[in-house]
Amino acid sequence: MGFNITILLLTFLILLFIGMPIAFALGLPGLVYLLMQGGSVSIVNLPHSMTTPLFSYVLIALPAFLLSGRMMNSAGVTTRLFDAALAIVGRFKGGLAYANVVASMMFASMSGTAVGDTGGLGAIEMEMMDKAGYKKSFSAGITASSSVIGPLIPPSVAMVVLGASAGISTGKLFLGGLIPGIIMGLALMVSIFVQSRTTKEGKNWPVTKIPAKEIPVKLLKAVPALMSPVIIIGGITTGVFTPTEAAIVAIDYSIILGIVYKELTFRSFMQALKDAVETSGTFMLIIAIAGFFTWIITKEGLATVLQNMLSPLYSAGPVFVLLVLAVILVIVGCFMDTTAAILLITPIFMPIINNLGLDQVHFGVMMTVALISGIVTPPFGICLFVMSDVSGLPVSTVTKECAKYLPAMFLVLLLIIFCPALSTWLPNLFYS
Repeated sequence: MGFNITILLLTFLILLFIGMPIAFALGLPGLVYLLMQGGSVSIVNLPHSMTTPLFSYVLIALPAFLLSGRMMNSAGVTTRLFDAALAIVGRFKGGLAYANVVASMMFASMSGTAVGDTGGLGAIEMEMMDKAGYKKSFSAGITASSSVIGPLIPPSVAMVVLGASAGISTGKLFLGGLIPGIIMGLALMVSIFVQSRTTKEGKNWPVTKIPAKEIPVKLLKAVPALMSPVIIIGGITTGVFTPTEAAIVAIDYSIILGIVYKELTFRSFMQALKDAVETSGTFMLIIAIAGFFTWIITKEGLATVLQNMLSPLYSAGPVFVLLVLAVILVIVGCFMDTTAAILLITPIFMPIINNLGLDQVHFGVMMTVALISGIVTPPFGICLFVMSDVSGLPVSTVTKECAKYLPAMFLVLLLIIFCPALSTWLPNLFYS
């Protein structure tokens, strides 16, 4: 590997380890690289490489989906979703824990991000589990772990960014993540079931029964909210609108829900708009700076270097290569936000995937699962810190609880690697 790219990567890793925000950790090594070139590389490449990734029609969907998710939260959707989830699974031992996962699966179709799920639905879930007598540490662990479903079940901000950066159909990625997202939720519920039968604490978990006459009412109240993913996915797959247009439809629908539920006020609307603008600005800054970083590693041939390093593994078959890449992605996910990691990794790994003749949607879903598994993996998983802030518990305590669910997540990751049809069947069915 060349001297320039080595210095670039080492600077990036050092800045990342000392806690530098990801945008600056990506940008400062780029400036160091320009200085090392001594004027041989035109400074014009800086603004050009930063603005080019932003000129993508698909990326309009990113702030739109972020706004629709926050509008859903302001419209009182989260409470109704959790009540509906509790009505479905509350009768089982540890019912609130199951409801936590089911509600996250529902809310995933509105928030689109793991952090959005943790910060939005997390506070409600933690409060209800605390009142029911669950240990706060357990509540924090399952809440943070269930939030990883957010980037899988459509619409997903991670999938939008991946589609834009890799040139993959966003609609196909949305459909590709649906079945793995459901499987991930089921895997987490199996982990809860095992704990309820094998641990002393689990055997004492309460059963949260909802009166039979209230169940239909709670489910009915959640139906309008649950129609959101149906409208979005149905519209995309039938060709009524594009994924970008679907994001705008999601905003309109969230406003309608807020009016129907009578919980959307002018103040909450403006707060949702403010939050969405701030988050979108952060994402767009990262995307712009990642564009410059990507231009450098492409110019220096990092993808070719990595491909040559992995070429001896090609003889072992594409599945083995995917296993190696999955390990790398999980490690990357431990230190970086999913969106930033996708922007950094995609231009490096996609040439390898294309040369192996692997399905791009399959790899895209596998990459997303690996990265979201990393965000709850110590030492620096971002959801660990978000949940620590939401729960008021030390990061070490949250980490210990989240570790109980990592085997289930890694099992799902392996399942996706060895069974490509889980992520390709639906896209092939609707886009054949």
